[in-house]
Amino acid sequence: MLDKEKSILIVDDTMMMREGLRRVLASMGYENTVQAEHGKQALNIIESGKHDIGAVFLDIVMPVMDGKQTLKKIRETNKDLPVIMVTSKADKDSIVECSKLGMSSYVLKPINVTAGILEEIFIRL
Repeated sequence: MLDKEKSILIVDDTMMMREGLRRVLASMGYENTVQAEHGKQALNIIESGKHDIGAVFLDIVMPVMDGKQTLKKIRETNKDLPVIMVTSKADKDSIVECSKLGMSSYVLKPINVTAGILEEIFIRL
């Protein structure tokens, strides 16, 4: 189970998606969140060590550095950090590629909290 004391890093180029996910997580008791607009910003947050990151929600399609590149960079230094890929379409090739890169799980946008998908993911982490 994901530790509620740790921070969750939300990485998405759309502020509305970041804020929406932040609210969903807060409603589940996960109050500690940090946000990034793209992969390079996310890597800077992780590498800074200022936040005790317990999991990352990482959008696949973003400018500057996309989710696949970011996942690859995260896995070069941290094999254990849970990374949940977020995508707006169920593109089998992207999911397979992210799986090979070491993603922990994935969710489709919009995230349907009533389906309990986040709870299921957090139980497995």
